[in-house]
Amino acid sequence: MAVAILTVTHGNLGHELLDTAASMLDAPLPLVCKALCVTDTSNADELLSEAQALCAEIDQGDGVLVLTDIYGSTPSNICNKLSTSVTVRVLAGLSLPMLIRTMNYPDLDLDKLAEKALSGAHDGIIDCSSKR
Repeated sequence: MAVAILTVTHGNLGHELLDTAASMLDAPLPLVCKALCVTDTSNADELLSEAQALCAEIDQGDGVLVLTDIYGSTPSNICNKLSTSVTVRVLAGLSLPMLIRTMNYPDLDLDKLAEKALSGAHDGIIDCSSKR
């Protein structure tokens, strides 16, 4: 069993990041992943129900790491209301470095995978002008 990943983002950002990660890894993603898109016409209550159903669907028994884009936005607010029978950990600030880092450690438990995701996000921010 392994941790599953759910992205909840504005528009297709989550889908695009998952597709890009698979392309970069040149292989199927090592974790079960789903994406939930939030648009300006989405109903928050319906999205919450859909997010709960997706978490239940993809959970392999080790929980779901939920990655959302901007803390305090509608996707983040939906994620922070997730209350399911599934163990969920929510992180905001989704980025490609964060996602790639999680894919490189598919055997970690939920808490350790969340730590790797956070380190991937932090370590992925680099002032390139100082590298010249």
